[in-house]
Amino acid sequence: MLIKTKGVTLKSTPFQDRSKILQVLTDDLGIISVIVKSLSKKNLNMISFCSPFTISELVLKKNRSDIYSLRDLNLIDANMHLRKNLKYLTAASFMIKAILDSHIYQKKDFNLFLLLKSYLKKISINPDAIHLSFLLKLLSNEGFLHLKTKCSNCEKDAISLLNGESLCLEHSNNFSIKFELEDFKKIFVLCFSKSFALLKDIEISKKLKEKVNVLFQDLA
Repeated sequence: MLIKTKGVTLKSTPFQDRSKILQVLTDDLGIISVIVKSLSKKNLNMISFCSPFTISELVLKKNRSDIYSLRDLNLIDANMHLRKNLKYLTAASFMIKAILDSHIYQKKDFNLFLLLKSYLKKISINPDAIHLSFLLKLLSNEGFLHLKTKCSNCEKDAISLLNGESLCLEHSNNFSIKFELEDFKKIFVLCFSKSFALLKDIEISKKLKEKVNVLFQDLA
C-alpha cells in the first residue's frame, strides 16, 4: 500500500552503495526513516530530498520494518537561502538537532511540522531569536515548560525557572536558571509570539542564548 505525505528532511545517513537512509519529519506520520536507493547525480530532485531542510511531497511504501521506501517525490522547497548564510545554517541545524534529540520516533505532531516549516522560511528575520523561540515553543507545546509572570509558589514576580516552573527570587535555589528581568520578559515574547514581526528586533545576548539552551537540555 502506498502512502502520500509531506515531510522535512532532518538527517541523511549513507547506506550501502548509492543509497541513503533519511530521518524525515512528516505532517501526519511523525519522524520516520526513509530509504532512498540508486541515487544518481542526474536526479537533482532526489539529491535535494537527501539534503537537510528540504520540504517535499512523498509517495512511500511501508516495509515490514519501520523503514519506508521512497517511490516518488515532488520537491516543494529546498530552502536554499539557509545555505547562503552561516548564521541561518547554524540556527536551522540547531532546530533540527532539537527535534531529533527530543521527539519520539513516529509520534504524530502536525503542529511541529508546521512550526519547523515556517521557522525555516523566516529564519533570516533574526536567526538567534528564531532559534530560541523554536526551542521554547517545543518545550511549551510538549508541556515541559510552564511560563508564568508570577511565582508558582506565591504571587511574587517570577524571575527564574526550575523544572519548567516559574519561580520568584525567594523560591529559587542553586539549581534554578535565573534571568535578568528584561531577559525574562523576552522569553515570554519568544515563547508565545504568533507574529514573526515581534521577533525581528529582539536583541539576544550570549547569556540569554546560553541559558535557554541549558533550559532545553534540562527539560527535553
